[in-house]
Amino acid sequence: MLQPTAHRIALAAYWTCVLALFVALRLNLSDAQLNIDELIPVKVSQAMSARGALDPNWRFGDLPWFWNGDQYNFYFYNIVAHGMLKAGAWFGASALPALRLANVVFQLFALAFSINALRRLGVGTFGLALAGMLLAVAPGMVQDAGMARPESLIYLVVALQLWALTLPLTEVRRTFLFGALIGTGSAIKVTYALTASLLVAMWAMSWDARLGRWLLAAVALGAGAALGFAAAAPYAVIHPVVFMNGLAALAETYNSGLPPHSLPQFDLLHQGLWIGTYFLQLYGPLLPAALAAPFLLAGEPRKLAVAFVVFWTLVFVYFITKPVFFERNFSHALIPLLLAAVLAVAALRRPSLRFGAAAVLALWMGYWSVQIAAAVNFPGRAARFEADNALAPSLRLSFDDSFDKKVPEKCETIALTDHNDPWTANFLALLEAEGFRPMARYRSRFGALVTSTLHTYLDSDVHYFRCPESKR
Repeated sequence: MLQPTAHRIALAAYWTCVLALFVALRLNLSDAQLNIDELIPVKVSQAMSARGALDPNWRFGDLPWFWNGDQYNFYFYNIVAHGMLKAGAWFGASALPALRLANVVFQLFALAFSINALRRLGVGTFGLALAGMLLAVAPGMVQDAGMARPESLIYLVVALQLWALTLPLTEVRRTFLFGALIGTGSAIKVTYALTASLLVAMWAMSWDARLGRWLLAAVALGAGAALGFAAAAPYAVIHPVVFMNGLAALAETYNSGLPPHSLPQFDLLHQGLWIGTYFLQLYGPLLPAALAAPFLLAGEPRKLAVAFVVFWTLVFVYFITKPVFFERNFSHALIPLLLAAVLAVAALRRPSLRFGAAAVLALWMGYWSVQIAAAVNFPGRAARFEADNALAPSLRLSFDDSFDKKVPEKCETIALTDHNDPWTANFLALLEAEGFRPMARYRSRFGALVTSTLHTYLDSDVHYFRCPESKR
């Protein structure tokens, strides 16, 4: 029996605090809907129950506000969510709290598999402790836990993939398992297939002349991916046209633009700056630390760090080619990015540098995660501002609604929601040029950040104007 020592007691206390923080930042058992997407798994589950079949085709659900044709988007998540909703109903839990609690469980398992993967690589106590903290305070993970969407399940699948890379199996078996997880993740989001680059990058750094070895591994990867997808999304295999219809609907959205999550004029440079700025603002020096990891490491950890950087870069390059930015599209690349930064910081030789860098990363991300948790659990801040300042606008405008972007013809006062986007900036200038007089401004938690769903789902600035006499 292990005897308690000061070191073990300190570690136990640290991990207890990390887990408590992990759960506290994520737990959201409110039934309040944060965005329209949260109804997808609920409505699809109701349709599956009514039909008595595990066919998650959106067409059978009551989803008139989405494209109402055949589609299997989020297939495997909707199946898992169906099970979570059934389990929640046994305990009297309503739909959204049940799915959000499941998110916390998924992410806790993702944390466990990520830590175990690092331990298998030989990462020491400091690195494991830092990984636990950074995964606890990662803003993207905190935000995704609070919404009934598939990202938390994505975190679990990618953590399982990283864990699979460290298993003491034969290369063919390990590659087959890795491929099966690619197929499973692709049954949730098709861009999950990009995780194959993790293994390809590691192969490239272990290349030898045995061509047969690589052919066998490639066959194992492909077979695993095919079987994983078929097992996770059988109806998509039976009805491939339905699956392709869903992809076509997504492609139309991502290729046509969607204000305020789009720029007025798309170009690669500004899209890249937008997405890069988001990561720098929310994660601080995490990105530079992750990119430095391959230069600070050696051996197997270096190969894994290179694979992480290659993968994240590939995802970044792919999504800057799309005129729409949703930060959730990086969910499968976030844990690899976090772990690359962990490997880099843990490789620093001077203790003062290690602890200093760890503190900066944790505090930077922790600040924004606390803001996110506060916005989720204590909503209504803008409404209280209006009540405290006796503001009762007769008209509300926002570029995430379908208003015609024209100056109102008749009004007393207006409230304009501002997602820090160029569309709203241009409209503000137009209002002031037309004689609208500023009355007040609500400043949100995220007003200084580039446009993301932190604004559109959680908390945005609001401008209040008195309409000119000619329009009353």
